[in-house]
Amino acid sequence: MPAQNTASILMQAGWESPDQVVVRLVQNKAEDQAITYRELIRNAAGVADALERAAIQPGELIILLLSRERDLLFGFFGAILYGAIPSIMPYLTEKLSPEHYRQSLASLFNTSHPAAVITYPEFVAEVELAAASTPSLRAILVSDTFQAIDPPAADKLPGTKCPPDRIVLLQHSSGTTGLQKGVALSHQSLRNQLESYRHAIHLAPSDVIVSWLPLYHDMGLIAGFLMPS
Repeated sequence: MPAQNTASILMQAGWESPDQVVVRLVQNKAEDQAITYRELIRNAAGVADALERAAIQPGELIILLLSRERDLLFGFFGAILYGAIPSIMPYLTEKLSPEHYRQSLASLFNTSHPAAVITYPEFVAEVELAAASTPSLRAILVSDTFQAIDPPAADKLPGTKCPPDRIVLLQHSSGTTGLQKGVALSHQSLRNQLESYRHAIHLAPSDVIVSWLPLYHDMGLIAGFLMPS
């Protein structure tokens, strides 16, 4: 497997410590959810399988429009295992202006050229409206239909074959001063950032990072999730 490849690192962790809890989701009105490497990889493999069946190609952009962190984690790593490029975008909530949100979403689709969107059944119509002038979008996948599966051997997953300088994710700016801008991060640059961050704060394997930041936020995604996992 290529060195310092995000998909390979995840598969190796799952092989070495399948029952280790990788993330614990603290719920407001429900029981906390502990997700192990085994559960994360099996559900991510189900997403990767769905992308393949939808004829999405490795290297293409996948937009994640999801509000539940569990779905975001599986969709994010499913795209990475498949060798596609995930990008988490905010989900429409009561805190956002629906009109402004739809305009921003349409603009982002037109500038980023996604091949697929993963979302919920009730949001498909919004995606279709926003993507009306985005010919690159070929599939709208509904997360509720994904099934966890046993992953194939690591060397059969396209994501494990990506070279370190290949783009691993597209992170968008907040859009405070204008249209959100996409920043493409490679496997190598992401790993360099995580290693530098770990060294700076003396992060140990037994440490726990608590974050309430959304995963479309750069600190929420990088420091709050990817670094501890």
